[in-house]
Amino acid sequence: MKVLFIYPSIDCPAGVQHGLASISAVLKSAGHDVRLIHLNEHLWPIPSNPEILGVIQDYQPGIIGFSVMSQQYGWTCKLAQDIRARFPSLPLCIGGVHCTMVPDEVAQSRLFDFVCVGEGEYPFLELVNRLENGRDPSDCPNLRICKPSGEIVNNRVGPFPDLDKLPLMDWDLFDMKRITQVKKGWLSILTSRGCPYKCTYCFNKEIVDQYLEDGAVKSAKEYLRHHPIDVVLDEIRYLKSRLPEINTIIFDDDLFTLNKKYVLDFCRAYKDSGIGIPFVVNAHVQVFTDEVARALKEAGCMICKFGLESGSDRIRRDILWRFMTNDTIERAFAAAHHHDIHTSAFIMFGLPTETREEILETLELCSRIKMGRYRWALFFPFPGTAGYTIAKSKDLIDFGKMERLGNYFDGTCLKFGPEQDLWLEKVSKVCCWWVNALSDWPSARLYRSLVEEIEALSREEWEERKKTILDEDREISEELLAKGIPHYSIRYTHVMGVHSDFVLKERARLRQFADAQPITYTLD
Repeated sequence: MKVLFIYPSIDCPAGVQHGLASISAVLKSAGHDVRLIHLNEHLWPIPSNPEILGVIQDYQPGIIGFSVMSQQYGWTCKLAQDIRARFPSLPLCIGGVHCTMVPDEVAQSRLFDFVCVGEGEYPFLELVNRLENGRDPSDCPNLRICKPSGEIVNNRVGPFPDLDKLPLMDWDLFDMKRITQVKKGWLSILTSRGCPYKCTYCFNKEIVDQYLEDGAVKSAKEYLRHHPIDVVLDEIRYLKSRLPEINTIIFDDDLFTLNKKYVLDFCRAYKDSGIGIPFVVNAHVQVFTDEVARALKEAGCMICKFGLESGSDRIRRDILWRFMTNDTIERAFAAAHHHDIHTSAFIMFGLPTETREEILETLELCSRIKMGRYRWALFFPFPGTAGYTIAKSKDLIDFGKMERLGNYFDGTCLKFGPEQDLWLEKVSKVCCWWVNALSDWPSARLYRSLVEEIEALSREEWEERKKTILDEDREISEELLAKGIPHYSIRYTHVMGVHSDFVLKERARLRQFADAQPITYTLD
């Protein structure tokens, strides 16, 4: 059967959707033909709905599969309506995180024939096989079946797929050449699936709960699975042979450092493999030791990313369900710094019930740790998560704003009031100014005056000032860099503060190799 996937990653960074690449590999192994419409404005212009309908007409698929997150669900529904009108008998299946979190809501829209919950490799294959052979798909696992009669069949989820038995991901589904070019040579790889933590802004807890409730697994531990190390290394070699411009591997697992034995074994194997490409990992402060940091560094780890989220103990405990202390956080960063690993932190503000003082606790913690970089975001209550329930129970969600937001960087959909909303917007625009102002660096005095100036601006004054504030940040940073004064400035993306030491080292590295090889990326 011909299968057409539609993946709307609009207003998102460019990249591969690993789930679709894995599902496509399973389908192709069974003899099916697969194509993808990948919608991302960083890769190419977003096609119009009539243009997408034209692709469907030309390809004549037997089924269309969508993979969506919450922010793209509204867009997907409008496209599905147009597809329904043009191709009324064409089966539509939708999956992804949003569908896994609120499958009943998606099924009740009546826009899709099938709604996939959880990991979809074999459930979707079974669906495609049955449709191709004219068999009834009503009892396919993991699916909500929306029958023409109006009945919705709710099937239990099946077991998690065994990662050892899955075929290699279908990287050819995506335009890897274009993605790698846009990502400046960075490539995303997974070595595992699953996470044991229950952070309220994430979906992992709800996924595990569904599989346990349906009897598909006996223990939450079954959610945590690793790809064989030799398979991962072979995959990297294969991609490097096809894409020699790859210069950095991002191991995008939820938590690469979760299983200490796997980490140590992987680091030894990677070091001995001769691949030689620096890599980036996600880590958790509660499972990060000096031994792990040393192994990562020796294997070629360039950046270690930690989920810091908040510097407020109350917010971490009561709102985020992240039970760690500032001491634990600081020790983990110190271990990475001791082994000269560039560190990165994810921080979040605009959380339910969070005060301005608690936000400042987060920014102050960043100023003490002095991590290599940090990326910030405003809390977004993804439907189906515990964070959504917390925010909704306190009547904090502005559903109109929530529907309009395309991402969780450029605004909040919680109801804090005009004054706090304005302050949050200012912090989310130039977060690093506050961190610099709270530091013990010589630049702190300059940034304190800038913060005071920004905080005093009215809404009208701020609307004018923010038009040029990123240019202002860069101009100030260049002056400080010339004088060797430490500070953070906004680099790579509009929501990332990068330490001046890294900027200077990277510039020196680029100058050193400028004559030896063409430069395909810049600091900006």
